[in-house]
Amino acid sequence: MIPAIYNQNVVVKRRISVGRDVLNNPTYGQPTGGVGWSTVYASMPARLAFSSKAIQFAQTGERPSPNGVVYYGTDYALLVEDRVLTPDGIEYTVTSIVPGYVTNTVIDHYEAICALP
Repeated sequence: MIPAIYNQNVVVKRRISVGRDVLNNPTYGQPTGGVGWSTVYASMPARLAFSSKAIQFAQTGERPSPNGVVYYGTDYALLVEDRVLTPDGIEYTVTSIVPGYVTNTVIDHYEAICALP
């Protein structure tokens, strides 16, 4: 791992608890500005690689929906559904996490696949 490859510091937030509705489905509630989120990492070094900008269409309009990868070191432990906040205030949801290997057994870094919430 080359530490200089991580060119940004991001904030990682995690939901404290997930509520349930009458059908026992999870209710995710407010975004990270609301109650129920704890800051896991206040300044995690990462590299953001967002290249795909698909368009989401709806009856009221459309919006770009960037998704991509957040590369981070093995010292950090992110979970699916964590929120990654970039220095410019954009919030992404972690949808999956994949290890990056140097050899067949040595993990060099992790790759969190992220999308807009």
